Amino acid sequence: MSLVIIMDYTKEDNVKTAEVLKEKLNLTRLPVAIKFFNDLNEVPEGIEKIDENFRHCEMVTKAADGAMFYATAEEQKCKGGSSAMGLEPLPPKIASGEFYYKLGRFNSVETAKSVIDNIPRKEEQSLGIIYAPLEKADFLPDVVVVITLPKFGMYITQGIVYNQGGKVEYSCAGIQSLCADAVSAPYVTNKANATLACNGSRGYAGIEDEEIIYGLARDNLKPLMDAFENI
Repeated sequence: MSLVIIMDYTKEDNVKTAEVLKEKLNLTRLPVAIKFFNDLNEVPEGIEKIDENFRHCEMVTKAADGAMFYATAEEQKCKGGSSAMGLEPLPPKIASGEFYYKLGRFNSVETAKSVIDNIPRKEEQSLGIIYAPLEKADFLPDVVVVITLPKFGMYITQGIVYNQGGKVEYSCAGIQSLCADAVSAPYVTNKANATLACNGSRGYAGIEDEEIIYGLARDNLKPLMDAFENI
C-alpha cells in the first residue's frame, strides 16, 4: 500500500497520534479514524467494503477492535445515523419525530421533532465512509472517535483548553450519539464533541455503562498532541 500524504500529514502521524491517545487516555479500545469519500477511487488500496449490514455505531466499535473497511448507505442499517452523516436523505418518519415518539422517547411528536431539528447534521452528501483503527489508517481522517472513561475525557478537555483557553461545550441528546454527536458535529463545527451514547449504541454496539465517546475534528489532533506533550 502506498503512503498517502495530504497536507503534510502522513500515516506515521496517525501511528504517533494513536500511540499518544492510547497512552494518555489508557484506552482499551483503539481510536478510530473516520473518512468520508465521494468516489471509490478515494478508498486506499487494501480496504474492502464491509460484507454485512450494520449500524454505524457497530462499525465504529468493529474498527475500535481492529477491523478496517468502508461502507456506503446500502450497508448502513440505521438510517437515522446514515442520514445524519450525509450518506442518504433523512427518512420522513424520523424527520417528523414520529419514529422516536413511537419508541416512547418523547412526550409528543412535536417534542421529538424539535430534538431531531437540532441534531448535528452533515448536509453535504457523501458516497461512503472509511472506518479504520487510527494506527492503521493510510489516510488523513476527517474525524477521530475515541471511546473512553469520564476521567480520561477530562484529560481531553484539559488538552483542548491548554492551547485555546476558554471552556469546552459539549452537546448531546441521548440519541444518534456515535453518528451525529461523535462524527457529524466535529465534522461540521471543526470542534471536539462528547456524547453519553444512546440506547442503540449501548444496546447494539456494546458501549459499556461506564464509557463515553469523544469525536475529535481533524484540526483538534495536532494541538491536542502538543498539549499532552506539555501538560
